[in-house]
Amino acid sequence: MCNKFISIIIFITTSFCFLSNQSFSAVQTSSIYYVSSFSGDDFSDGLTPATAWRSIEKLQATKLSPGDSVRFFRGSSFDKPFYVNDSGSENAPIVLTDYGNKKLPAPAFTNNTFEQGNFGNCIRIRGSYVIVENLYFHETTAYVGGNYTTDGGWPIWEMGAVYVDKSATHCIVRNNEFENCPVGIKTYGEYTLIKNNYIHDCNRVLAEWNWGPIGIWIGADHQETCYNWIFNYRAEDPRIHWAGGGGGADGGAFEIDDARYPKSDIKIHHNYTRDCQGFLEVTWTDVLSNPDYINFHIYYNISDDYQAFTAVWCGKNFRIENNTIVRRKINANDWGVFNITGTDTHNMIRNNIIITEQNIPIYNTGIRNITKPNNIIENNLYFAASGYINLGKEGPGSGLIHNDPLLANYGRLQYPEDFAISKGSPAIDQGQNLGYTNDFFDNPVPVGSAPDIGAIEYTEISAVPVANEGISSIRRAVDAIIINNLDHARYVYIYNLTGMLMKKVELVYGENHIPIELNRLYIVRLESGYSQLVY
Repeated sequence: MCNKFISIIIFITTSFCFLSNQSFSAVQTSSIYYVSSFSGDDFSDGLTPATAWRSIEKLQATKLSPGDSVRFFRGSSFDKPFYVNDSGSENAPIVLTDYGNKKLPAPAFTNNTFEQGNFGNCIRIRGSYVIVENLYFHETTAYVGGNYTTDGGWPIWEMGAVYVDKSATHCIVRNNEFENCPVGIKTYGEYTLIKNNYIHDCNRVLAEWNWGPIGIWIGADHQETCYNWIFNYRAEDPRIHWAGGGGGADGGAFEIDDARYPKSDIKIHHNYTRDCQGFLEVTWTDVLSNPDYINFHIYYNISDDYQAFTAVWCGKNFRIENNTIVRRKINANDWGVFNITGTDTHNMIRNNIIITEQNIPIYNTGIRNITKPNNIIENNLYFAASGYINLGKEGPGSGLIHNDPLLANYGRLQYPEDFAISKGSPAIDQGQNLGYTNDFFDNPVPVGSAPDIGAIEYTEISAVPVANEGISSIRRAVDAIIINNLDHARYVYIYNLTGMLMKKVELVYGENHIPIELNRLYIVRLESGYSQLVY
């Protein structure tokens, strides 16, 4: 076996050398450019950490090629926009990322300007095959009224701390943090992947007085957004109003609009949203009306938000499946759980856990409740944690369950693990098999004889509630576990789900940053005995 393995290695190595020698003249070398606002010098070559550039202006004057990387020093800060005008390729993308000590904060970007040609973006991607990762965006500008030249769209559609332009395709925005940005990510580039970002805490209007903050804003087709956490994206103000009536609050985790572009390939899955002014809104009119929006796919999300889980003003044949939805929070604007309009749109609402309080209606059909979408409603679990089940205008559908799903920690609902179902839950093995293979935590589906209802398959691990916080705290950042060690614990032990010890790390008093792999579930235990599941 060993000799066979060595022979394979020799063959691969020889073949690679032969191919490299045959096409040596065609090989294109890539470059790594370093930028540090602390120690950089724009008169250096930018090719090593010791000779890093200092400014965005110097970087902007550099042509990037496929395979090139731009690395920003951790602890740096920048307040000018960077326009990525060049393209990578499928196998050699251009990557914007970080470098330096992981204990330092991620490179920080902001932009307080909104004017023609500079619409408050921090990074605006115009080329294709570009990756933006491991960066921090904060406190970008709101919309400033004025006369602007656009391609026929609204000027407000130019906003976004990270903006993927119409000329860009196959871009990835991942592992970033966005704080207090009226628009976190705006994407017009087709085949964009938005994954594993932490977007949080914006309570400002993005435009006075008819638009609240939006975490991820989609304007084009062929989009996938997954594994993002979006918290506290809403504005509450009595001055907020809309032409169609209503107001007092606005915003949300996801919004899809711009009727100029038909959309049929939108996937929103494995996201966790909390305290936003709704999970998803899909509009029906802007510069045009009644667009062709079909076959959107919304699955394995966790939502504990205001206003509505879905406000679908336009769209048909959507699949809204295996979500865990808690609707208990009410402010000046509320549309129930599913607010879906249209006639005979036949959206499929299946395998969802739906928990309500305060008699919030489940199936609304528009503000006036006069449309008849005739949704396909099957195998959902309904539970009123307080008050009564208020179905609204449709439902409950076939295969329903009306019972307490036995969430692991309904009294807290802070961590995703709190939304897991416990042993004996009536949701276990009661869902339809809809072709999914992984739940919210990437556990296999199904675990039992059939899929469970909701976003999290029951396993003994998923049902373990996270310990209540003591003096110390454990939380997840983009690429690290952050432990605020106030108990003077000497060590932390990090295990995988099989119980194998992955790391033993000596701690200091106060905040500790421990790098981890992305999209993994860990069991983290302090020497003091305090432990927590971290995703």
